[in-house]
Parts: sequence; C-alpha cells; structure tokens
Amino acid sequence: MSLSDDQRLAMYTPQEIGRAIQKRRRELKITQKEFAKRLDKSERTIQKYESGEIIVKTGIIKQIADELDIPWQELLEAKPNPTDEKEDNSPDYSFNTLSEVIKALFAMTQIKDISFSLSCSKPPESPEWTSSLLVNGKGNGMYDADFCLFMENWMNKLAAFHDGTMSKDQYETWQNHTLDYYSESYFSDSNLK
Repeated sequence: MSLSDDQRLAMYTPQEIGRAIQKRRRELKITQKEFAKRLDKSERTIQKYESGEIIVKTGIIKQIADELDIPWQELLEAKPNPTDEKEDNSPDYSFNTLSEVIKALFAMTQIKDISFSLSCSKPPESPEWTSSLLVNGKGNGMYDADFCLFMENWMNKLAAFHDGTMSKDQYETWQNHTLDYYSESYFSDSNLK
C-alpha cells in the first residue's frame, strides 16, 4: 500500500518542511522577497512557511517545489545537514570594551532603514539620568515597525525567561528563530544617511 501525497506530507513537521524550503531557496540564492513574487504570496507568508508557523498544504508544497526546480518529494527529503547548523550559539561579534559598544552605536545610527533618534535626560530637569536610542514604530524607516515589534516581543520573552515561565532552551530557540526570521531583511543599497 503506497502513501497518498497528504499522508506523506503529514510525516513531516511544519518546521522540517520550512527548513527544507529555506535550504533549497538559499541554495538557489533567491531572496524571500523574490520568492514571494514568484509564488504571488506576501514576503511575510514565505517567512511563515519557512519558520513553520503555517502548515503548508500539499498543493502549495508542489507549487513551491516547482518554483525551486525540484520534485516535491525530494524537497521534503532535503533535510538540513547537522553540519550546516552552527555548533554554538556564540555571537559573531564581541564587546570587550565600552569603545566597541559605542562604535556599534555609531554604526547603528547611520542606518537609514531604521529611524534611530537619541534621547538624554538628567537632573534637575528630570528625576533620573537616562540615555536612550529610540525608534518610532510609525517612523519613515523601512524597518521601524519591525524593530518596534521585535523589541516588544523581546521584552515579553525576557520577562518570561526571568520569571521562570520560559526555560533557557526555549529562550535560545526563540532567539535563533528570531535571528533566522530577520536574516533576509536586507538594508537598502544606500544604507548610510
């Protein structure tokens, strides 16, 4: 007895399917934006497919596989190689001095696709001495709203982690998922203000 297409598809989790789609798309050097256009979908829908947030139906899988020039069964079997995964979660950068943090802030405020503004308050005008880097979610930068949504989500995840309702593994999984989710949110070519 052979399995139907739907039964075969049910053997994979949405996350496995998403990783397989993402792996093949990246092999072909197709951006999520370009892929979305090809499939007549939104870029957000492609992001949801690849993150496993949406259960992808058989017909859509076949359409995706056609666009990726691979039989849909092979697409599903193209599970990521464990050596493709980063072994540790250490960042690709390090901050060992205050100078390195300040240098990163200088670079961040030059990005035109996120509208950063700076704020500082101090006594006697204010009861606290604070400095902040602000982003207006309704600003003109291409990623202003995305950045604010990320910050809101991050604050909620940090609170859950600190109050014990989210484990360290869950928090790290969320971090990795978030980094992967935004990995193709490229800044425009004329990045500097």
